[in-house]
Amino acid sequence: MAKQEIVANTKGYGWTWLAAPAEVPVLINATNAVWMAPHMSRNARHSNPYWVLDYSLSDLGLFKVGRRRSPWHRHAAGEALLYPPRTPYWEDMRSVKPPIRNAWLMFRCGPGAGLDMLVSRVPGYARFVDPEGRLGRLIEQAAESGQREGDPGFWKAMGFLCAALDLLRHSVLIEVDTYRIPATISAELPTLATAVTAFLGEHLAQRLSLGTIAQHLHVSVSTLSHRYRTETGEAPIATLIRLRIQQARNLMLKGQRLKTIAAALGFSDVYHLSRMFKRVEGRSPRQFMQALNAPAVQKGKR
Repeated sequence: MAKQEIVANTKGYGWTWLAAPAEVPVLINATNAVWMAPHMSRNARHSNPYWVLDYSLSDLGLFKVGRRRSPWHRHAAGEALLYPPRTPYWEDMRSVKPPIRNAWLMFRCGPGAGLDMLVSRVPGYARFVDPEGRLGRLIEQAAESGQREGDPGFWKAMGFLCAALDLLRHSVLIEVDTYRIPATISAELPTLATAVTAFLGEHLAQRLSLGTIAQHLHVSVSTLSHRYRTETGEAPIATLIRLRIQQARNLMLKGQRLKTIAAALGFSDVYHLSRMFKRVEGRSPRQFMQALNAPAVQKGKR
């Protein structure tokens, strides 16, 4: 009974990942370098078996990709170049005044990370403009973790790699093969959608109407319905049901019974929970758990 009372008083949010990417990224190398003199001639060819995210902490001069006859481009300060595995490229730093500051990550990565979508076949790389230095700081922090802790710092550095890849995935295309790293979220007043979602998350177990939500946020029902749908594309009550089902998934993984979950999240009974679950998820709670446990069962049969 005590366990049921704890669940009934639970507020929160979360997500259940049913399928991980085919190959999770693995960091191989993180380096922060300062060159006191140009370290290579313009004829030096590079090609790595790993993905390379090469970041210019200062002006790095010129680079070209693909073939020796490819045109040279400038690698300006605050930009990252993403090279797929085995991509040939050349660098020419002779025109740059030292010290030259450079940082990079090398990593293995499968198609699940989605980096292939950012790099077109021609010119064979992607450029990322980083006006706030967010990406550069992550690369430097990964290198610092390795320098400070050695092998034990791997998982901390992996966290910085994953954060860096997340920035790449959320970058904005500004011209052909060039993206902008998104700016940090400013401390602005929350939107109506943010306020509504926060209120719903705090009252998942309560029976809420549009009138109740509108009264709490000091807006009319018509304003709530119109503005919220404009900002999110769905109705507030649809969001409430979706948030409840997300939390139901989390509680199911904790081993809670459907009857307990239904009571904790404001469903009238197990049938009501199951019906809403199938509407949102496209499958019943039982089918959801079977899909989640399928990989473990298959592994045990081998």
